[in-house]
Amino acid sequence: MTHSRLDLYHEIATGQARRSFRNAQAAMIIGFLLLIVFVAVALQASTTAGSVVAGGLGAVSAALSGFVARTFVKSQETAAAHLRAYFDQPLEFSRYLAAERLVADSALSEEQRAEVVTALVQAMVTPPSTPLAPGQMAGAPGQAGQQ
Repeated sequence: MTHSRLDLYHEIATGQARRSFRNAQAAMIIGFLLLIVFVAVALQASTTAGSVVAGGLGAVSAALSGFVARTFVKSQETAAAHLRAYFDQPLEFSRYLAAERLVADSALSEEQRAEVVTALVQAMVTPPSTPLAPGQMAGAPGQAGQQ
C-alpha cells in the first residue's frame, strides 16, 4: 500500500511539473506573439497616440505574460524539489537502517546505546537541509548561504 501511495505521489508531482513547464512555455510564447502584434499595430498606426497606446499595450501584455510564466516556472521548481525529496527518501531511510544495525552489533553500554539512539532519533525527526542552489556556498549564520 505504501508503494502504491508513493507511486501516486510520483505521478502527481511529475504531472504537475510537466503541466507547469508546458504552461510557462505557452505563456512566454503568447506574450512574445502579443508583443510582436502590438509592435506591428504601433508601426501601422496612423497617429502618434495610436502608436503610443499600441506600444504601451504591447509592453503591458509582455510584462503580464512574463509574470504568469514566472509563476508557472516557480510551480515547476517546487514540483522538482518534491521529486528530489521523493528520490532522496530511500537513501535517507537506508542510512537510518545502517545506523540501527551498527548500534545493534556494537558492544555499547546501555548508557552509550541510549545516547546513540537519542542522537539517531533526533536526526530522524529533524527535517533534512535543503540543497544549496547553484552559485551558493555555505556561509556564516545570518547570511543564508549566500556568497
